[in-house]
Amino acid sequence: MRNLVEELQSLQNETIIIVSSVAEKDYHQQFHPDLSPMGWHLGHCIYTESYWIKEQLLGKQTCNESLKSLYIPELSIKQSRGPALPDKCEMLEWASVTQSENRALLDSVSIKLTSHQLLKNNFLFHFLIQHYSQHIETMNMVLTEIQIQNADTKFTPSKISSILGANKSKKESVTIEAGFYNVGSDNKDSPYDNEHVAHTIELDSFDIATSPVSNSEYLKFMDSDGYSTKDYWSNAGWEWCNNNKKSHPHHWRLQNNSSWYGINHKGPYLLEEQQPVHGLSYYEAEAYAKWTDARLPHEYEWEVACKKNLLQQTSLVWEWCNNTFHPYAGFSPYPYEGYSVPYFDDNHNVLKGGSSITKKHIKRPSFRNYYTADKRHIFAGMRLVYP
Repeated sequence: MRNLVEELQSLQNETIIIVSSVAEKDYHQQFHPDLSPMGWHLGHCIYTESYWIKEQLLGKQTCNESLKSLYIPELSIKQSRGPALPDKCEMLEWASVTQSENRALLDSVSIKLTSHQLLKNNFLFHFLIQHYSQHIETMNMVLTEIQIQNADTKFTPSKISSILGANKSKKESVTIEAGFYNVGSDNKDSPYDNEHVAHTIELDSFDIATSPVSNSEYLKFMDSDGYSTKDYWSNAGWEWCNNNKKSHPHHWRLQNNSSWYGINHKGPYLLEEQQPVHGLSYYEAEAYAKWTDARLPHEYEWEVACKKNLLQQTSLVWEWCNNTFHPYAGFSPYPYEGYSVPYFDDNHNVLKGGSSITKKHIKRPSFRNYYTADKRHIFAGMRLVYP
């Protein structure tokens, strides 16, 4: 129990540190159409923990309507969130006091209310820890967008001088034999409803790459006119590529028309040849796979191979899978419908693994991330399955 309290406190502190690091003007600003302003993520995390601890666990009405209308995503349009935020100093003071209060409440009542459904197997601890973990990753996406905007408008990365080389895929893979395998989770430390219920699936034999596609391998695709060759793209992907005029990963930039460099939450950095490429939409991952006469894995294939410890570098980039997000047989929404159910719409593809920014609390084979095919700000790359 004490370890869980300390884990929660560490993540609470990290959200405050991140928000403290940004300027007041950046705190309010929306830097990407799909990302809320930095300050909103902190406020949402605090509102969420207050709601579950004080209202759902203790039955106290604590949050006023203005907080609900701002921090419940369904009630708040992203574009309107920034202007509605309190000043940064006011937010940070409220955050520090409320987080400490919530943590003390949860620590004390968890001993008295052990039979409460939300506290069985320490569910609420794990739920809040993982909720914070996901928002900290999103906050780092916001930091990345701030750095990208700086690079696009006024920054020249003079220290980035190494030239990234282009190399064709090595096609190093392992074979998973046909058979019956278990996917999903019944582990109570994995509180997200869409991972349950663990079940058995049947797979045909397949060969899956031991490593994700690298920066140098993806550059080879770019240099081979991958973005201008329609044959590699699905109809939807080709339309997306042309309408948005894409020609390289989201965070890549070209210096002096000769060398590519990357931009992350800390600023410009050297693109290492063997590091997994990220900043790709599903459409780009799909096109690359077709270019190299391969395909993306189904999430079941990826999970089975991962559970067998046959995959390398599974924690550096999110990896697009070729299936859409769906409920498992026996699925039951818990503790609320809004986390998974609205996204069982055949428009969200599953991603597996986790990025270098992803917290350990959600880096597990059964965890299912999900985004629409056009999203490329999410630290996502790919791994291939070969025919």
